Formats: sequence, C-alpha cells, structure tokens
Amino acid sequence: MKETNNTAPAAEPTVIAEFPCSQTQLRCWILDQLKPGNPALNVAVRWEIRGAFRSSTLEAAFRTVIQRHEILRTRFVEVGGRPCQQVVDQVDFRMSVIDLRNVPVDQRDQRILSIGEETARAPFDLSSPYLFRVSLLMVENERGFLLITAHQSCFDGWSIRVLGREVGEIASALDAGRQPTVPELPLQYGDFSLWQQEYLGSYGFETEKSFWREQLTGAPYFEVVPDTPRGPVKTSRGNILSVNNTGDFSERIDAAARAHRVSLYSFGAAVVSALLQRYTGKNTVMFGSQVAGRDETDLENLIGVFINNVVLRFDMGSDITFAEHVRSAGATVTAALNHHRMPFNKLVELVNPVRDPSRNPLISVNFNLQKAFLEDHQYGGFELLSAPSQSPGVIYDLSFIMIGRPSGWRMSIEYNADLFEKATIESLLRLWQEAYEMALEQPTAALSALTIPPREIKTQPVETGRATAIEQMLAANPSVGSAVVLLEEDGKRAHAFVTPAPTTTEPLDRLPEHLMDYLGRQLSQSAMPGGISVLLNFPRDASGTVDRTALRIPVPPTAVATVVADRLDPANTPVPAPAQPDQTKALAAIWAEVLGVPTIAPDDNFFALGGHSLLALRMLSGARSKLGAKADLELLFKEPTFGGFAKALFGETEPRGTELEGPSASPWSVSACGRTDAPYTLYTLNHPFLYYRLATDLGDTVSVYNANMFHADLTGDLASMSLEEIAGHAVDSMGADILKGPVGVMGLCVNGVLAVEIARQLRQRGADLRFTAVIDAWAPGYVRSQSRLRRLRWNGERRLKRIGYFTRKLFSGRLGFVDYLREFSFTLAFLQRLGLPAGTHSPEEAVNADVTDLLVNAARRYRPAATNDKSVLLFRSEATHRRARKLLFGWGGAIAEDSEVFDLEGWHEDSLNSNSIQALATIVINRFRSHQES
Repeated sequence: MKETNNTAPAAEPTVIAEFPCSQTQLRCWILDQLKPGNPALNVAVRWEIRGAFRSSTLEAAFRTVIQRHEILRTRFVEVGGRPCQQVVDQVDFRMSVIDLRNVPVDQRDQRILSIGEETARAPFDLSSPYLFRVSLLMVENERGFLLITAHQSCFDGWSIRVLGREVGEIASALDAGRQPTVPELPLQYGDFSLWQQEYLGSYGFETEKSFWREQLTGAPYFEVVPDTPRGPVKTSRGNILSVNNTGDFSERIDAAARAHRVSLYSFGAAVVSALLQRYTGKNTVMFGSQVAGRDETDLENLIGVFINNVVLRFDMGSDITFAEHVRSAGATVTAALNHHRMPFNKLVELVNPVRDPSRNPLISVNFNLQKAFLEDHQYGGFELLSAPSQSPGVIYDLSFIMIGRPSGWRMSIEYNADLFEKATIESLLRLWQEAYEMALEQPTAALSALTIPPREIKTQPVETGRATAIEQMLAANPSVGSAVVLLEEDGKRAHAFVTPAPTTTEPLDRLPEHLMDYLGRQLSQSAMPGGISVLLNFPRDASGTVDRTALRIPVPPTAVATVVADRLDPANTPVPAPAQPDQTKALAAIWAEVLGVPTIAPDDNFFALGGHSLLALRMLSGARSKLGAKADLELLFKEPTFGGFAKALFGETEPRGTELEGPSASPWSVSACGRTDAPYTLYTLNHPFLYYRLATDLGDTVSVYNANMFHADLTGDLASMSLEEIAGHAVDSMGADILKGPVGVMGLCVNGVLAVEIARQLRQRGADLRFTAVIDAWAPGYVRSQSRLRRLRWNGERRLKRIGYFTRKLFSGRLGFVDYLREFSFTLAFLQRLGLPAGTHSPEEAVNADVTDLLVNAARRYRPAATNDKSVLLFRSEATHRRARKLLFGWGGAIAEDSEVFDLEGWHEDSLNSNSIQALATIVINRFRSHQES
C-alpha cells in the first residue's frame, strides 16, 4: 500500500508572480541539481488526530492554507542561468486517505511506519508547484495520523506550528459553520526574498562577514571517524535512533540552565560539544545548528523556509570542568546567534573551504534542541497531537536532536547509514545520556571524567579505483537500486550495470540517458562510462554475492558494422539446429533494434537487456511480419534468452500452444514467470506481461505462473461456456501443482471475478488456498443494478479522472504523445481514420481485448455464492473511485464483511507497472507467511 499523490492540475497553472530565490532556497536548488529528487531535502511531519473529524473538512482546510500562503503554490525554474521562484494562481490539492481500520491491531504500527517512510522519501520535482503533500491514515473511527511531506525549499520547522494552528482552526470553523479566526498576512514569502536580496548588499552584511571570517578561517574540518570508509560522493541513506527521557528530566535541565545563566539550548550545545570532544579526542569541535530566522513580527505567521544554518566552534581541553565549559559554550552560542543573518551558502563562499564531494562543506555534525513545533491542542471536536516523524534522508553524518513534548524530552541521533553502524549509534546515544547526567550531577567535574569506552573501527580497504567511484555515484541516485561497474581488460573503457530502485518513476528505457546526464554533471568526459545497461536483477553466486563474471560488457557501436551477422554465423557461434543462419541473423537484428543494443549473443536475456512489455510486443510483431514466425508471449517467457528463443521458434515443426479442438479441450496455457521450485505458488490470470515485474519482486519466495487464453479459439463452444466452466478448465490446466503447497490466485478487472470462481474450485479440489487477490473488479451485476443516473455520474467521474491521470503522465514525460492518444477511444479512432500505424492494435492487444470481451459476457451470467469468503483481498487502483472501498466493490455476502481493501498507485493496468508493485509483493508474501506463523 502506498500513498497516491493526487496533487496535479487539469491545466497548466497561471504564473502570477516571480521572485528571486532566497539563499536557503538557492542552496536547496543546488543540492537538488547535484542529486535530483534528493529525499534528504524533504521535511516529514506526522500528527495524530483524535475525536470527531471528517477527511473532506481536513482536505478543505489544507486547500485554504495553500491558497493563503503563496509559497505552497510555488515552483522553481531557471531564468538567465539562475533559479527563481514562480507563484501560480492555484493548485489542485488532493489529500490521500488510506484506511487501516481493517488491519489487525498488532500490525497497524508497522503499517503506519512503513507508509510514513515511503511518503517521506518520495521525491519532489522543483519545476512543479506541488511541493507539499498530505496523507490521512485512518486507524480508528475517531483516530488517525496526518502524514505531511514538504520540500525544504518551501517549508521549515516553524512552518509546522503555523500549519497546525491554521489547519486546526479552519477545519473546526468549517465543521461549526463559522468564519475561521486566522491572522491577516501582510507579507508573503516572496517579500522576504526581496528583502534578503537587498540585505546582501548592505553594510550590515559586511559586518556579518567580518565576524565569520575571523571565526572560521583556517578552522579544521571536524568529523567523527565513520565505521565505513567514505565513498567518492556523499550519500543520504539514513536512520534514526531515539530514547525518551521522562520523569523529572525536563525540570532538571531547566534548573541547570538557570543555575548556569544560559539558555536551555546553550546548555544542550555544551553537553554535545563536550561529548564529541571526549569521543574524538579533538580539542576543536564544530557542528551546525539552525535558527528560525524570523526576526520580524510579520514573518511569524508565514509558512516558508526562513531557517538558516549557523556554525558553532568550541575550543576546549579535557582539563576544564563542565561548569566552565557551559559558560564558554554560552558565550559561543550567543555570539553566533548575534550574527545569524549570514546565509550558509554565502558563508561557504566566504570561507572557501576545500571542496569534497563526499562531505558537506564546513560541518559534518548537526545539533538542534527545541520544543515540538506543533502544540497539542483541541480544535472543536478534534485534537491535533505532535508525533515522531520518519527520516526521509540525511544531510549530515550525525545529527543530535532533542525535541521537548509534554511527555518529556526525546533524544535522537540521525545518522548516515552508509557510514555508521547501528551499534555505534546506540553506544553514542547512551554516552549522550551519560554526559547529560554528569553535567547535571557533577558540574565541577573535569570533562575528562566522562569515560569513553574503546571503539573498534573496522578496517576496510579503501577502493579508490575508477570503477568503484562510478558504482557509488550511481548507487547514490534515487532511481538506482544497485550498481556494478566493470572495466575492460585494458582498463580503458568502463561500463555500468544498474538495477532500478523499486520507487523509481523513471521509465526504464530512459533510465540510461537519465543516469548519463546525472554523471555528466559530476564527472569529466574522460571519467564517464562508455554506457549503462539496465537489468532487472544481477546474477548472483550461491552466497548471494553479485557474480561479476556473468556480466558482459556490450561491444561499442563503432566496432559492430557487421557484427550481428558475424557473431551469429554458424562458423563462429553454435546456434542450435534446425534454425537457418539467415533467419537467426534477421531475428538477432530485430532484437538489437528493439532493445537498442549493438549486438545480440545466444545467451542474452531479453528482459536482462531492458526488455519490457511494449518492447516485447514490438519484437514479436517484427518476428511475425518479417520472418513469418509464430512468435508469442508464452514462448518468450519460457525462453527469454536469444538462443533458446531462436531454437524454439525455428526448430519446432508443429504449432505451439493448445488449440481448442472440441468441447473437452482446454483453452488455457500455463507458463512460468520465473523459478518453479519456490515454497509458495501464485497463479495470475491473463495479462502476462503485467505480472513479470511482480514475479521479479517476489524473488525466490514465490513461484509465479500465468494462465492465459491467448492461444484459444474464442469462437464456437468456448463462447457459450459459463464462467464456472472456463474456471474449471483453468484449474485443470494447473495440474497437480495446485496440491504441492500454499497457493494464491490474482486477477485484474474481469479476471478478478474469474479468480474468485477459480479459488472456489481450487479449494474444492483440496488446494491450500491462502488468498484471492482481486484488483479493480466489481461484483458481477452490481454496477448494472444501480440507477441509470448514478451509472452516468460514475462513468463521467471515471472519464475525467482518466483524462487527468494520463495527461499528468504525458506532461511528466512518462508517456509519449502517440501512446497518450491511444489511451482514449475518440483519439484512437482519429488515428485509425488517418490510417496511422499507431491506430492499429497489435495482435497481442487484439487477442487481449477478445479474451476480455469473452470473460465479460460470461461474468454477466455469473452469480458468486454467498460464502463469506475470508481469503479475498481487494485492491483499488486510481481508476476506481474511493467509494469502492466502503462498498467492498459490491461483493456483499460473497466475501467477508471485514475484507481488506488496499490502494494501488497507477491507473488500472498501470498499477501493476508502478511503484505499487513492491507493496503488492510485500502483501502477497505476508499473506502466504501469515498462515505459517499462526
């Protein structure tokens, strides 16, 4: 289950104002350019909401806030070589609602955490004015969680407080039918940006520069030695560990700060700097911190990014006491805060430290101490409560965070998980608590009294080779799951292999171009790889390690003028008989053209070379039209390598597949989508390509089969069969495998209806059926039973949503214009009238449509038994209205009344090629295993 971000317009918004970027925004822009979609630049917030509230009212309140604050309607574009911010007139905000009330209580917390992590890390596109999203997780009728994610270029910690107050007041006012009481906004964020631009040319700014030049010029770079050597570029994969200090801890630190005549923040900074001095043995400790930056009263009620980083430098020795250090630290903090208007990126320009792509400039450690931004407060019939949020990604190596809430102080260390091990941070967190206790109980003790246990740092060889540096750069990109770079034997040419990240939205056929552009902004031309290949999975040895010897660097195009013919000549490469050389060479040329590779070898795997459904259809069409070969999807699944495919295609004298010869013949073919010896078995129905990525994500745990009717004669006896008879033939085709272990069935749309009947018959035959996954499938007859007016309204809603969904895909570059036109019947008809090839269905598309029509006709006569089936899992894509959740897709007594409904991202078939696949795979595995664990 994943959050669906519905904040997208039906039309291009109108720009109503343009401002220069503030300095913090400029820094965000630069960081985003270095790593587009960097999740470390996301601000993730979680609120608990209790009481009587309505999701529609909350959504309306957020809309009102967005309209009040221009920064939440802002995008960033480059004008004249510099970024600027543009405010648009409106955005079509939608709040996602995810219902967890049917999830078992003991599983809810983990589900909330996983959804929170996912929404927090989802990337933003700065060129789009949708840098703010909200999801509501319903866990009980009067309890939920609001997950808010905003980009740091438009939101800071103080903004959380402003947002909470306004959403609470506006929502309660809407419920009560009164006008909300919210402050007037005499300024907007753009006004602050203009003021800051003027300030940078003022005398006051020159004074700031003098202070910081004296403070930091020549200062050493402070860092905690990591457990793992740094790579060549900085990464953002993070984790966070926390501990709650309840009881009288709050009163004790308040009293200590008063006794030392310093602020609570200064006292905390003194404790952390003392800890770091003892932990590293360095007498100069430096870390960063953030200030609110809202000196003017008119800025206090604005949402926006006003925070600024300041650098704190502490010079100390182990022989001074805690009390002496607290006084010295107080003076350091006060001086820095008196000069906090120096923008951090200007400070970097001023000090001009040595740049290192693996480190932040000036600071590697950060510290913050503050009360929770959201005050727990009752608004009308509901209450908003502050709750810990997930870490979307890290900017610093280590970040020490203290958040004060009514229940006590929460101490957290956020850390770069590529540098530090969890055990190290657990130890550091305990030492931080001990340092506080010593400062509170023994203020006259020397810092050296804080005992630091010996730390074992694993020695690892630091690989500085060219291949290792490209690998780490690629692995740091959010679109990449893992990366391997190989060098030719002469070391002159490198080639990269990557697997896509589960959360990537980049089309796989465009991923190499995207990654080459990404590397090109960081590497010289001589350091660039010769190319990038996208694989679904890396080959691995028995230990699970990537088998680099199994990866083959493609021959460069300049060396392959006739290599397709040469490499597949029988004299050079043994192609299994009875395939003819000319046929094989022609087929190789088709594969190479479709896959965009220069050569094809017998052991090349179509999918490993980046093949997907559209490319497969193009290849199969070419094989049929140019070679007259009976090429089909089943064959490609069974024989995905070129050699195996060619042998099966040209070596067989009899037609493949099962023909429907009479009433007793089966119309079904069953093919494996991967391994066949896993402990669990999932049968998918028709749409074979849609389930290929699911099979990949399920890995070694589940054997995935696809049962399809692509080779059946859809006329004659089959056309008059009942759905029960069609399902019976499907079960027959599965054979004895249905009894070898736990089984699941999955179907999309009308195939979901078929799945329900197949599941019933599997259970009758003694199969251990664990679940039936039904995607976007209304119960037969339910929609037709509604009034004509209601059906017209539902159809109208769906058409509008469909246009909006595919238009967003078009404008985001995830869908070509011709493919966009093919998504709508009226534009498809227009292409057909023009006689364009794009208006013609491929044979596979035509067969799929015919199979669907046959099943729809059979389903209209089918009425499921009222069995209160508890195995059914319902899935809803964006193509289906949220009312389907409440109505359980009209299945009534056929399924259990507490059946779970899961949301999938994407439109109908798209939901099985989108980011939802990983979540779907997790649900499948958990459902298989849950029975075993119970």
